Amino acid sequence: MEDEKIREAIKKAPSVTYPDFDLMWNKIEQNKEWQQGSKMRWFQRNNLSKAAVITGISAVMISTPVYAAIHYNWTDVLSHKAGIHSVWEQGLGQTIDQSVSNHGITLTVDTAFSDENRTVLLYTLNPGTSYKEETLSYDKVELLNSDGQIIPGNYYQRWNAEIGKYQGYFETDYVLNHKRENLRFSITNVVLTEKTEVPLSYNPANQETQTFEVKKDGISTVRIETFEQSEKDTLLNTTVHFEGLDQRQRERTWTTFTVLDTKNNIVRGSKNVYGIPGASSEETESEQIYTKKQLIADGTHFTLSYERETGRTSGEWGMDLTLSKSELENSTIREKLDLPVPEMLEGSKITEMIVTPSEVRLIITNQEKYAHLPFIDYELEIGGKQLSGGINYHTNPSKKTELRFEMMHMDLTSLHEQPISLTAKKRVDEYKGSEKTSIRLSNISTKPQHLQTKYGGYTVDWTYYLKDEQLYVESSSQDPTFGGINQTYYYDGKEKIYGKPVIVNFRGEGNNKSMDVYENFAPDQLDIFVYMYTVDHLNEKITIPINLKDQ
Repeated sequence: MEDEKIREAIKKAPSVTYPDFDLMWNKIEQNKEWQQGSKMRWFQRNNLSKAAVITGISAVMISTPVYAAIHYNWTDVLSHKAGIHSVWEQGLGQTIDQSVSNHGITLTVDTAFSDENRTVLLYTLNPGTSYKEETLSYDKVELLNSDGQIIPGNYYQRWNAEIGKYQGYFETDYVLNHKRENLRFSITNVVLTEKTEVPLSYNPANQETQTFEVKKDGISTVRIETFEQSEKDTLLNTTVHFEGLDQRQRERTWTTFTVLDTKNNIVRGSKNVYGIPGASSEETESEQIYTKKQLIADGTHFTLSYERETGRTSGEWGMDLTLSKSELENSTIREKLDLPVPEMLEGSKITEMIVTPSEVRLIITNQEKYAHLPFIDYELEIGGKQLSGGINYHTNPSKKTELRFEMMHMDLTSLHEQPISLTAKKRVDEYKGSEKTSIRLSNISTKPQHLQTKYGGYTVDWTYYLKDEQLYVESSSQDPTFGGINQTYYYDGKEKIYGKPVIVNFRGEGNNKSMDVYENFAPDQLDIFVYMYTVDHLNEKITIPINLKDQ
């Protein structure tokens, strides 16, 4: 899994609720589909010249909406959004053609559509400059309702060299409450960044924690911890400490520990995960696995790569929009269902199916609050066409789960005559650990200790040791069915003290090795408990027919 830039989709859990790390990893999972930058807020490299952008402007110029009658091809931008592309291709969207200019930069909302599943704006941004190797982003991209309340959403954009503009879309699950609504769309502060690097004198032969001072571009220090994973593999846990940057600036840096060969080509590890919350809000962590041969090869050297801000244009580009769902209102099919799915989760049932030209939404009601559907991958087939999609992690999880699928161009008038089925693949079952079953760690010291226990019917290997006055507890199993232990804890009197997970494992990826760290640890023995563990059935697949005619 290469270069996953995991950022805003995960939030740091408060220190008193360490079990929420499991929820954090679940939120990380939703980003796996974005292999080169997990968030929808992607940016492609462009050649924007920072010299042509006005920086440090504090006064906001008055912006006057103008109208244009130019439409562009959105196929490249919507290549991973079949449903939105289908609506655009069919001409079902609402023409907006409304622009606002400020400081020589022009934002235009070209088209919009709103149905019973989501609202989407297609926009362009003309920076009005020449080009250089830089990236453009914003401090805020917002859609507000008539009361000024923020409507949560995401955006994605890419540079189109042919038209000399960025093309992008803003997407939200928000559904208009009326046939017509007044909304406000705006971006705040256009920010330019460029990739830069600082060398790090990291020594792969040194197993101690290594710290490097950077003191540049808001990055204070870089700390690298080295852990042997096997005879051939090494895990690197990198912590970047920021200084003087706000949250948005920290997120924008996209820091990565980079291994380079003699020709300055990037050496790819077998695992690369970025943007993990650190111990404080001023820190971010990353996790990478390399072979030892890769790290010690002649000429191999190391850098910290990151995006640094090179310029900004301060101001707001906002416009008031009147959106209508009348274009798509008659194309919506809403079916109330009562379809139990015990093979998916006991007590769960599919209760509603909402089909629009852009998306299919299945609502699953669960018997227990915050229940997790055990399957990882989902496919919906309608009339022989497979729709891509999966779990919508932005939905309020209380007793409900939403599955969303990108709709293809098809005749919805015959939907009731089409065979429909939901297929779920790769089952991962979660189990709570037992408070009656503990694992005794004895003779705790800097020398690694090993023991083997049975847990949940599976043989689990444990390794524990002190390093930098911190206790590390590793667990794994030779049985591939055992999915791994997500977290451990111990009792300090009546209070539970949770270990902080060091290794990020995605459910269903087949790696059951875990590692927790306990800070400032002194005792030479300890009884720990398992908070939760998983069991993998990665070859399991179920198909559930959905018969609308019988409802």
